[in-house]
Amino acid sequence: MKMYKLPALFLVILFCGLLPAHAAPETPCPKKNYLIGNSLTWDTIPGLLADDTQWHVDCGVPLHHIHANPDKPCVKTSTIWPKALAEKQYDQVSIQPHYGATFTQDLETISKWVKLQPNATIIIHTGWAFHAERQQEFDHHCGDNMQHTLQYFDNLLKELRKSFPNRKFKRTFSMDLLQQAHQDILNGQSPLKDVAELYRDKIHMTHEGGRYIMHNAMRHALGQPRSAAGFDKTPPKLKNYLDSLLDRTLK
Repeated sequence: MKMYKLPALFLVILFCGLLPAHAAPETPCPKKNYLIGNSLTWDTIPGLLADDTQWHVDCGVPLHHIHANPDKPCVKTSTIWPKALAEKQYDQVSIQPHYGATFTQDLETISKWVKLQPNATIIIHTGWAFHAERQQEFDHHCGDNMQHTLQYFDNLLKELRKSFPNRKFKRTFSMDLLQQAHQDILNGQSPLKDVAELYRDKIHMTHEGGRYIMHNAMRHALGQPRSAAGFDKTPPKLKNYLDSLLDRTLK
């Protein structure tokens, strides 16, 4: 029987013809995110975040209180942490320390949640200080009680990385944004006259200004693109300044 050799080009054409002409690109699965904190987490507006995001938000309490008393968070849309962390493995978990805790309490409480989510990137949400004490706290460099200082969060991340060397940890830059805004005011490079203009009361943010930057600071930490959705009433001049603030601080 006589054998015929097919030209190599013909074989390539034949093979490629069996493949789809235009294979559709795969759509990446949305990341699963979970936020634990109090009203300073709520001021990042978790409901406007992208992807698959849930939260446990209580009011005015530190992390060890949330851990010990999970059943009745003040934000009723919360998925309480014992249920959430048992039923789903998250890609990213944000945890917000707050006044009323010591360094040891925060480290121990966060470590318990880290162990429950062995594959998650852990994001420490710094929150921010009462505006009357903000500068004093930011400049403070010692003490065991939780304060919004760079040293506190640097030490917290250092100890977490030491305890969990194979895990990824990072933080939001919320308090850094307010400090940069303060420096811009001192340098005459801001439409604001005082950082307090970003606050709606002693500690919480205005929707148009403060929440805009805190929402996008959280988006940045979660790897999400910046968004102005939900902030239609932010004046253009203020938004332009806040965008420049985000660009410089989150680079």
